[in-house]
Amino acid sequence: MEDNRGDIEDYRNRYGYDEKEAEAAYHLRRARSLISEMYTDEAGADALIAEVLGTTAGLPRTYAQVFLMSSVIPHFEALQNLLVRRSLTRQYPEGWGRRRQEGEGSE
Repeated sequence: MEDNRGDIEDYRNRYGYDEKEAEAAYHLRRARSLISEMYTDEAGADALIAEVLGTTAGLPRTYAQVFLMSSVIPHFEALQNLLVRRSLTRQYPEGWGRRRQEGEGSE
């Protein structure tokens, strides 16, 4: 396994993650990349076989892309959003966005 210390430190510095959050973010990114590669490679092999057999060659690639976009990527994005929310909540415990002024919105 490659040395991922630099990437983890980058997550800590760039996004304000703590050690565990940065490590989780690194591994999520890596897992997402590897899973995408697996499905893309498999789809490419299936497309090649379909081409040799004379059937529709584009369908395996299209199916793989649609599957990744609908069934895989949303789960990774949800997990990454949990990490971001933890970090933002820690950095801005009072919340973020427009602050309410006294007397505003209490009618």
